[in-house]
Amino acid sequence: MRFAHPILLWLTPVLVGVLWSALVVAARRRSAALAAFAGGPGRAWARPNASVPRRRWDLLLTLAAFAFLLLTLARPLVFRRNEADELQGVPYLIALDASRSMLAADVRPTRWAAATNGLDKFLADTKADRIGLITFSGAAYLNAPLTFDTTALRTTLRYLDPNAIEDAGSSLAAALERAGRYFTSNQVPQRIVLVVSDGEDLVGNPVDTARRLNRQMKLQVSTIGVGTAAGARVPVNRYYGGVAKNSFGQEVTSRLNEGNLQRLAAATGGRYFRLGDQGEGLEKFRAEVLAPLAETAAREDMKNYGELFQVPLALALACLLGKVLLAADRFAVARRLPSIGGADRWTKKDA
Repeated sequence: MRFAHPILLWLTPVLVGVLWSALVVAARRRSAALAAFAGGPGRAWARPNASVPRRRWDLLLTLAAFAFLLLTLARPLVFRRNEADELQGVPYLIALDASRSMLAADVRPTRWAAATNGLDKFLADTKADRIGLITFSGAAYLNAPLTFDTTALRTTLRYLDPNAIEDAGSSLAAALERAGRYFTSNQVPQRIVLVVSDGEDLVGNPVDTARRLNRQMKLQVSTIGVGTAAGARVPVNRYYGGVAKNSFGQEVTSRLNEGNLQRLAAATGGRYFRLGDQGEGLEKFRAEVLAPLAETAAREDMKNYGELFQVPLALALACLLGKVLLAADRFAVARRLPSIGGADRWTKKDA
C-alpha cells in the first residue's frame, strides 16, 4: 500500500498532538472560568457532574476521528496489478555471441543452434517485454531495436548466421559498449543486457568495461553460458566442415568459460545461468531477474493502484457516531451537594 500524499501521513502524529493540546487547554480554561463564576475551585457545586470516563472516551474518539480524516486526505492506495495491460514489461537487450566458436558441437547440434532454439522458445513465451537484439563477434551490431514484436525478433534469429560475419574473434566488451550507446541515445531508464555466449573473449577486458558502464549508466548484465567445460573443436565453416587452426597450425578447441561470464554478471549485480538442454537458463532469467523488475515497474505505475480512502473515512465516521452515542456532555452523574446551612457555616469558617 502507498499514499498519494505521503506528507499528510507524516504530519498526522504532529497534527493530532496539536489538536490534543488545544482540547486540553480549552478544557482547563472552561474549568477556570467555572471556578471563577462559582466563587472558587473548592466549591462543590463548581465541579461539573459529567462522567469522567465518558469525557476521556469522548476525547479519544475526537482524536481518532481527526487522525482517520487526515489518513483519508492522504489517499491510501492499494496495489492491484492490471493484468490486461500488456505494456508492463521490462526493456532489455539480448547480446548474442555470433563468433566462430559458437559453431562448436559440444552441445547438440551446435552451440549456435542450441542458443537460437532456446531464444526462439523464450521469445515465443514473452508477452509484455520490450526486447532488442545485438549480435557480436569481434565487433557488435544492433540487429533489432527495442520492440514488442517478438515475432519479428524470432524471424531475425532464423536468418542470422555466424558464417556471414566477417569480424574475427569474440569481444564481450564490444557488445556491452554497443548496448550502452543504444540505451543512452534512446534514454531508456532500465538498462538490462542479457549476454548469451560461451564466455570466450579475445579482445579487451569485459569485466572492467561492465564495471565502468554500471558505474556510469547503471547498466546491469546477466549472462547465459552455452557449451561445456570439456569443449569441442571449432569448425572452419558450418557447412563445409574442417577444423580451425591457430597461427602455430594447432587445432582450436573452444571451452565454456563460466568464470568469465560469472565475473561479468557479478560486476554489475546481475546473474549467471547455464543455458541447459531445453533453455532452462532463459526461464530462470525470466523468473529471477525479469519478474522482480517487472513487479517493481508495475508498482511505480499509478494505473495499477485502486483507491482505499473508504476505509479510513468509514472509521472516522464511526468515531463521530460513537461520540454522538456516548453523549459525554449530556450524561450527568448524580451526586449529593452540601446543605445551604452547612455551606454557610463552612463559608464563614473558611472566611
